[in-house]
Amino acid sequence: MKKQLLPLAVLAVAILAMPAGAKPKFVKESKDMGISEIRNCNSCHQSQQASKFSSEDLNDVGKWLVERKKGKGAKEIDVAWLKDYFAKGK
Repeated sequence: MKKQLLPLAVLAVAILAMPAGAKPKFVKESKDMGISEIRNCNSCHQSQQASKFSSEDLNDVGKWLVERKKGKGAKEIDVAWLKDYFAKGK
């Protein structure tokens, strides 16, 4: 029983530590869509440490995505929007 609780506790801590907006799946989805400009989390965040990722830690790409989300009234960021960002030569 104790052996089962440890992995669950580690998973719970990892999930709680992840900021609401930062999602590693965004990097994978971007690559799957052929958006080569997105290479890692630092494509949208300034910090090198995931524990510091926050809305205050965004670079121009990250800020643009948040503004786009607000403008569309979306609940979540859609990585497909990045095609528009990079097509405009930002």
